[in-house]
Amino acid sequence: MFQRKLFQKKLITSVLTLCMLTGSPGSLNAASALPAEPVPVQESFDYPITAQTNKQSSQSIRITWDSSKDALVKYYYVLRRNMKNSIGNGAWKTIAQIESDGISGGPSYSYTDQLAKDTPQQYEYKICLLTKDGTTDTRDANYTSITNDAAVPGSNIKVCIDPGHYGTLNNNYEYTGADGNYPYSEAVFNLEIAKELQKELKNAYGIDSYLTRTSSSIRLVYDGKNYKNENLDTKNIAIRGYAAKQQNCDLFLSLHTNSTSRQKKIWSQPKSINKAYVFVNRTAHKSDQGMKIANAIGVSLTEYNQESGIQTAGFTTRTKNKAAAFSSANNDSSKTNGTVIHRKSSSGSDYYGVLRGAAADGIPGILVEHAFHATQIVRKRAASSSDLSENWAACDAYGIALGYGFIK
Repeated sequence: MFQRKLFQKKLITSVLTLCMLTGSPGSLNAASALPAEPVPVQESFDYPITAQTNKQSSQSIRITWDSSKDALVKYYYVLRRNMKNSIGNGAWKTIAQIESDGISGGPSYSYTDQLAKDTPQQYEYKICLLTKDGTTDTRDANYTSITNDAAVPGSNIKVCIDPGHYGTLNNNYEYTGADGNYPYSEAVFNLEIAKELQKELKNAYGIDSYLTRTSSSIRLVYDGKNYKNENLDTKNIAIRGYAAKQQNCDLFLSLHTNSTSRQKKIWSQPKSINKAYVFVNRTAHKSDQGMKIANAIGVSLTEYNQESGIQTAGFTTRTKNKAAAFSSANNDSSKTNGTVIHRKSSSGSDYYGVLRGAAADGIPGILVEHAFHATQIVRKRAASSSDLSENWAACDAYGIALGYGFIK
């Protein structure tokens, strides 16, 4: 059972742990010891140095930081510690010492943390320093609270986030009356969720991501050819899924809100129809980890939607190779729960082109229908504030982190 209150804004201050696999540190040099009473830092010197992390490969994480302090720095130190429930835990270990060139404003510094294994790993990193005059080493306990505030998570996981559709597709802009209340475009809102998800994954879990589009337009290159907008939505859709491997991602995630096959009152469906559907491709379906991510996203979304008054339906979890089949009747029903679905085409392949594209490259793919935009309550909530996109993104991020073992 998830412990966080999903209805709270920015709910994702999660609670889970990391697989405790240590990297292979580079050779280290001992730093000069601090004097008994450290010399106070110059007022003009801002000691916390904020690093950035990114997945370089399945067995390496790169840490970078700028050189704006070089004139006052003799050595930079890269420190790492384990994380438990995605929170820094345990003692810091110095894994690298980098000499400053003494010239502020030059190229940024970087250090690559080589990991012993390629299993999902998550660490917390920070940059400390020894001043040029040798009087202050910020690895000392006197500076721990300051340097910890600037610590950042990092992992060897990267997610390809696909904000479904493009432009303003699937909108109710031309409808009047109840159907037209609270103007909504699925394509626009998918992008809002995606941008929040990218921030949440990085800030809370150190997970990198790539967005297939960052604006109303989408443009991708495949096999030397450019594809744009309609050519990536009504056809050639698998190219969106191919982007996962092209961008060195471990997971493909397509974001959507759901509709109904009913022909009457398509924008005025009852709240009781709301539920979270999580579709998996064949790669995710046959994977314990893929199904764990799918289930966690579905349960997390359901808890939030229930507690925020969006839905009453529950969520039925599934196991590897035993996802539900798709049914239009169940999709439109007010009496069915959300669940994990492996939807197949008449030929037996993955029904959705984006998931089919990811599967073709062996990448687990998930398509999330967060709730039904066919219900007025969803459109009203989406229009009222940023809470809905932020919390849905937090639910998605939580599920991903849990699936990779960064939360227990």
